[in-house]
Amino acid sequence: MEIVLVRHGKPSAAVYPKLSAAGFVAWVRKYHHSGLLVDSLPPQQLKSQLESHYVVGSDLKRAVESAIRCTDQPPKTYKLLREMEIPRYKLPFTIKANYWLYLNRLLWTIGLKGPFESYSEAKQRACLAAELVICLAEEHQKVAVFGHGYLQFFMRKQLVKRRWKLQASSSSHWGPSRLTAPNDARANHQ
Repeated sequence: MEIVLVRHGKPSAAVYPKLSAAGFVAWVRKYHHSGLLVDSLPPQQLKSQLESHYVVGSDLKRAVESAIRCTDQPPKTYKLLREMEIPRYKLPFTIKANYWLYLNRLLWTIGLKGPFESYSEAKQRACLAAELVICLAEEHQKVAVFGHGYLQFFMRKQLVKRRWKLQASSSSHWGPSRLTAPNDARANHQ
């Protein structure tokens, strides 16, 4: 059995202007609804590697478009596979959107609450997402999961914890992380 976690291609909204806290909230909303840049294409090698995989992904537009560009088929989508929440705190300054991302994620990971999914809830969702993907691998043998960097980072950790072997890892756009089943799981499915 094999699971390949693929981070989506580069989104059209991946621009980082200077923003106030309110502007950052609008930026996050736009980012969540954005598709891919026209010239964000998967490497041919990745397309070839995923030809026989069952294709699933997040229901966000950038993940769906990535799956279609890479495999020529729409994925079976799951809300569970969406990116971890991008926290948004009301802070009194103006900085670039990417700095808002880093700062807000830092505050979020140390436990600052807000009107969004908490860090501990997001990690629990990553655990559930890993369980879902294992079940899909048991049914289909090879699964490609088109999703998002932060969630997939925690999914990789959960899969490794469950003794899946990490063969390759990437968090870049179109970056695949390939995991193979533990030896005892393979023996049960031959």
